[in-house]
Amino acid sequence: MTTCRNNAMGLRIVSLAALLMAAPAAWAQQPLPLTQPFDPETMEQADPPAYENVGRIGVDALKAPNPEAAGTMDVNQGGFSAALWNGTSAEVARALIPRLPGASASLSMRSLERRLLLTAAPPPEGTKPETRPSMVELRAERLLALGDLDGVIGLTNAAPASVEGTIAAKVQRDANLLAGRTQEACAHIQPGADPEIARLTTFCHLISGRRLEGNLALDLLRERKAADNGFIAAAEVLAGLPPLPNAKIEITELTPLHVALFAAAKMALPEEAVANAPAVVARAIATNDAIPMDQRVAAAERAEAVGLMSADDLRKLYLALTFAPDEMSSPMDRAASAGNHGRALLYRAAFDQPDELLKARFAARAIELAVSRNRVAGTARVFEALIAAIRPDAVLSREAAFFARAFYALGRPEAAAKWLDIAKADPQALRETQKVWPLTAIGEFGPGQTVSLAGLAGWRASLQGLPADLAARRNGIVLGVLAGLGAKVPDSAWLEALSLPNSGPNPALFALMQGAALDARLGGTIISALASMGEVPLDRIDPMTLSEVLSAFAVVGLAEDGRALAVEALLANGI
Repeated sequence: MTTCRNNAMGLRIVSLAALLMAAPAAWAQQPLPLTQPFDPETMEQADPPAYENVGRIGVDALKAPNPEAAGTMDVNQGGFSAALWNGTSAEVARALIPRLPGASASLSMRSLERRLLLTAAPPPEGTKPETRPSMVELRAERLLALGDLDGVIGLTNAAPASVEGTIAAKVQRDANLLAGRTQEACAHIQPGADPEIARLTTFCHLISGRRLEGNLALDLLRERKAADNGFIAAAEVLAGLPPLPNAKIEITELTPLHVALFAAAKMALPEEAVANAPAVVARAIATNDAIPMDQRVAAAERAEAVGLMSADDLRKLYLALTFAPDEMSSPMDRAASAGNHGRALLYRAAFDQPDELLKARFAARAIELAVSRNRVAGTARVFEALIAAIRPDAVLSREAAFFARAFYALGRPEAAAKWLDIAKADPQALRETQKVWPLTAIGEFGPGQTVSLAGLAGWRASLQGLPADLAARRNGIVLGVLAGLGAKVPDSAWLEALSLPNSGPNPALFALMQGAALDARLGGTIISALASMGEVPLDRIDPMTLSEVLSAFAVVGLAEDGRALAVEALLANGI
């Protein structure tokens, strides 16, 4: 009976509403008389006017909002429109969402995926509220894989309880643990046979000061056949026991709970666990003061590369590092053999250097080393404030092409062009200038324009000395990118890539992506395109897959996102 009353309260009188909305205009054209009118000839009351029978007033039931439509973004907040999933079936969406990449070094892919998962929009056609895991849970799980902790909490908080289940609970718990919100993680523990629940319960007892309960729970964990020795070692410290030597602690698979536990115990994670940690926990490792600074910096660089940490936070860690006097006395030479530590050394040297010319050369050297390691984009972000303050000058003509490359990575082609003009004026900088040609070609050759064979030939000349397979791959990537963005690539240009191994897009994903793009189905295009890219790093992505993804993005109005992805792909491949 209550349900009937609630439904009745939700009825909407559509026809009446329409009449009421139209009434003011009708009254303005023909005012109603205050009294019944008289016939002017007989001075008798006239017959009442005949009104058109508009039929019965219709009523439509107001549909309850679909709980699967939950989200935290709309078109005004950077999300997509409410028509995002129009034309895409639930069957396709449920199959492809779990295939979306996790924490990827492509910030443009990450941005697209995040917007897709957080957009509030009616779900794909055929979505059934009772299906588990729900679409909200599938979306939240991928947000956690992206490392978007706030996104996980926002989405699960926005979603009604009717679409939440065990997956949503775990994802929300892990997000809180990684974000350091331990009280929130402990607030809603659901009893179960899952060993993770037993460990979480132990952790929550100990951080809340309930040592008796915590020690009893620890005893039970010790008795398990597959005991988590790493967890037990850190939990014992919280329980008041002395710590084991770090070398004796083993963690087979580093989880958000391990990260939170070791941080609470003020213990360093085992070095091997840190080295093999998934990117999603990298930021938590970088902010743990108990972990050695070199490990924190390495984790911070991984976190920054995939968008989980700001360049400014990474800079602060660089400046907190201690360098030996001989390193600071010859940073350009020492950086070449210092690996990832070298970028921090050059940043510190440039930051401390009062001489503007030397400061510029330290920054240029960092970018030069990053080219060979396919890390230009991250290096450019870290050095952005320094290189933005450098005035283009002919005295820096040898470094100019490196600055141009950095500005392309930062999405600032106008600044890049100024440095390229300086480089082109120096014959001895010609080779480095030619290497940058593909980045300039993205903006120079728009859809329908034919790629310059002269420019292409100059760039190919800069590849001399490279192994044949690497040169062929770079040819394939560059031509694939330009073709995907709509430029016309002459047939003869493809001959240099003939030696590439047979590969190409996944046939099923390619068909789904192409069909969605041709039908202008935005959500279907994005989800199949990102699934086609998958977890494969950009420096190993199949050139034709990349090309087809860029083409599909252009068809559905995501050309700017495609160009950003194209620049990332070129830089990641040493171009």
